[in-house]
Amino acid sequence: MSDAIELSPDELSLLRSALDAPVIDRRPIVMHLCLRLCGRRLLQRAGGIACANGWRGSPHAFVLTREGWAVLKAERQRAPLRRAG
Repeated sequence: MSDAIELSPDELSLLRSALDAPVIDRRPIVMHLCLRLCGRRLLQRAGGIACANGWRGSPHAFVLTREGWAVLKAERQRAPLRRAG
């Protein structure tokens, strides 16, 4: 997973927020990061198909892809765990 190493802290935090809920923020910097992550196939737009499948949110929201979830999982496993002493 070389994508996890190449991601900036802002991109990683955006992926983590997409894990909790679809990203619907329309600020230019967030849109720029979302489109960069879409180019890497880590995020995708919800789109019309999601609406047809019952999605009630904005069709312009960004959701996490399988690859994005795998990157987050690899990044989480790489982080050291804290131990109680």
